Amino acid sequence: MRVKLDARAVLAGIWSLAAVAAPVTAVLVLPVEARAEKAVAMPGPPCDPDNAAQVRLRLSVTGMHSGKGNVTITIYPDDADHFLDGAYKVARQILPVVLPVTEACFVLPQAGRYAVALFHDENDNGHFDTTMLGIPAEGYGFSNNPTLYLGPPDLGKVRIPVQAGDNPVSVLMKYY
Repeated sequence: MRVKLDARAVLAGIWSLAAVAAPVTAVLVLPVEARAEKAVAMPGPPCDPDNAAQVRLRLSVTGMHSGKGNVTITIYPDDADHFLDGAYKVARQILPVVLPVTEACFVLPQAGRYAVALFHDENDNGHFDTTMLGIPAEGYGFSNNPTLYLGPPDLGKVRIPVQAGDNPVSVLMKYY
């Protein structure tokens, strides 16, 4: 039997334990969506720089402290009710770490506003690992590189505009 977990409800219980020790427990929401299956890139058209109408999000991830494992990158729609809910993701890619910069290109369905969440699955177990206190044990990042305090970032802090053509976004991997 499969149980659907509400990531924010799961986090609410964990935050009470980790509030003093873990100012970045926000990324605990990532394991709920990452556990569904260990997948490769979601199928979609390849990025074509010669196609001016194509909506491309070109992501550069820096700050990884090792070349081990993979980076899981998830794109979410501009929908605060479903932000960080993997069931509503627009796209996901799981890529091997390339130092010093891991790059990805996503073709999005249309221009608009989106959000990026990612984590460094350093031990390649398909999960975003945390300590017993809920402190992130692996790197994480969001579009706009927000500072996190005791909870997930608001969609407004990580929302990015995307239009036809290339849309470069840089995300700095953070470690606790």
